[in-house]
Amino acid sequence: MTINNGSARPAIHVYYSPLLNDSSFRPLLYGMEEEGIPSVLKKKEGNNSMELGHQAATDSILGVGIGVGADNQIVLHYAKLPKDQPLFQIKQNEKNKQRILGSNAARLVKGIPFKTFQETGEDEANSTISAEEIARIVKKVLQRLEEIT
Repeated sequence: MTINNGSARPAIHVYYSPLLNDSSFRPLLYGMEEEGIPSVLKKKEGNNSMELGHQAATDSILGVGIGVGADNQIVLHYAKLPKDQPLFQIKQNEKNKQRILGSNAARLVKGIPFKTFQETGEDEANSTISAEEIARIVKKVLQRLEEIT
């Protein structure tokens, strides 16, 4: 697997199907922007969000990518995980979750806790996942890395 196909700019790559209009997932980009991590938006051939997300992650120098497919899904992927096992997956029509997914992509780069997608009475943008959930995610990523090496 080759990470970063020559792009020197550190950014989260967002690949989307040519069948889509990029305005349908603007909240996703706002989430990354709010966290201060740049993104690169590219229209790519393909309709499957997992394939687009995995390709975006492997092309990004940061190893983090997002795929927006014609399958009505958006996935957050990490380059060292198997193609069919993204970190997060949401439906495109979930605009409130798009912003959180974008934020979580940036937080993966920064190494800080993820925000939750659960609906609460509080402001969703300020909620984070528990330490136990973070430990579970980190354990899963480390297991995958051990399998690869």
